[in-house]
Amino acid sequence: MSITSLLQSVPSQAWIALVTAILTSAITLLGVWFTNWASHQRLKLQLEHDQNLKREELIRDRLEELYVVSKKYLNTLCSYYFPYRQVMKGELTFNQALDITIETKKDYDPNRVTMLIHMYFPEIQPSFDEIMRIREKLNSIINGYKCQYKQGDTDGTEWLRAFQPLLELLAKLCDNFDKEVVKLNDRRTTIGSP
Repeated sequence: MSITSLLQSVPSQAWIALVTAILTSAITLLGVWFTNWASHQRLKLQLEHDQNLKREELIRDRLEELYVVSKKYLNTLCSYYFPYRQVMKGELTFNQALDITIETKKDYDPNRVTMLIHMYFPEIQPSFDEIMRIREKLNSIINGYKCQYKQGDTDGTEWLRAFQPLLELLAKLCDNFDKEVVKLNDRRTTIGSP
C-alpha cells in the first residue's frame, strides 16, 4: 500500500477534523500572540508613564530643595557684607565685623546649591555665575581695604564708593535669581498640566 492510497482511504470527515484542528490551533496561537503583544505594549506604556512621574517628582523635589538652600545661601551671602560696609563707614572695627560674620549661623551648603544647578537646572547657571562674580569683586574690595586698615589707615570712604553699588547689585541679582527659580517651577507646572 502506497502513501497515496493510504491518504485516499482516510475518510473526508477525518480530513475536515484535521484541518479544523490545525486552523483552530493557528487562530488560538495568533490570538495568544496578539494578547501578549498588547499586554507588552500596555506594560511598556505604564512603565514609561511611571518613569515620567518619578522623574517629574524628582525634579520637583530638587527644585524645591534648590529654592530653600539657595534662598538661605544667598540671604546669608548678602547679609555677610553688611558689617564690612559699616567698617568702611567707621561705625565698626574690622574685628567687630569679623566677629559678627563668624557668629552668623551658616545653615546652608553652597556646594549643594552648585550641584543642584549643575545637575538639574543648568539654564540658571549664568545668573548664579554672575552672583559669584560680584561676590568675588566684593571680597577683593574687602581684602584691599583690610590691607589698608592693617596699616593704620581706617578711612574706608574710597572703598565704600566701589563697595556700595556692588552690594546693591548683589542684592538685586540674588532677588532675580530667586525669581528665576520660581519661574522654573511655573514653567514645569505649565508644561506638565493637561
